Amino acid sequence: MTESYLKIIYSGSFVNAQYIAGILEQEGIKCIIKNEFQTSLMAGWAAPGTENLVKVLVSEEKIEKASQIIKEARGNE
Repeated sequence: MTESYLKIIYSGSFVNAQYIAGILEQEGIKCIIKNEFQTSLMAGWAAPGTENLVKVLVSEEKIEKASQIIKEARGNE
C-alpha cells in the first residue's frame, strides 16, 4: 500500500484509531495508523493539540467497505 492510494477513514484519538484498525483488520481490511503526535515528538517538537492527530488510512478500493464496517460497529456499541 502506497500512501498515494490511501484515504483517511478516521482522524482523532489514538485509542479510537486502535479500536477502528482492529475492527477493520478482523474483517480482512488492511489499514495504516499514522500518528502525527508521535512523529512530532520524535522530531523534537510537539505542537499543542497534536495529541489527537492520529489517522487510520485504508486503500481507495476498500474505503466504502471500511466505512460500512465502522458504521455497523458503532451501531453495536
